[in-house]
Amino acid sequence: MSSLISKDEEIKSSVVNLGYLILKKLKGKKDDKISIFEVAETLKKHGLVHGRQLMFALMFLYSLGIVDFKAPYIYKI
Repeated sequence: MSSLISKDEEIKSSVVNLGYLILKKLKGKKDDKISIFEVAETLKKHGLVHGRQLMFALMFLYSLGIVDFKAPYIYKI
């Protein structure tokens, strides 16, 4: 059985935590959209600089039907 959080990785860099940080940033926006650059900057402030982590977090949120993409913005559904 697969798990969202691996026991071998840090919680800070887990897909679920990164998704939370993205949603937290989106919640503060009036129009429910954020640019990919703002998301990358937010994650960089939390010490996460790998594009792969960002990609997996966005795929996680998209697969749950929480966000949608229209370049270069991410929209909360």
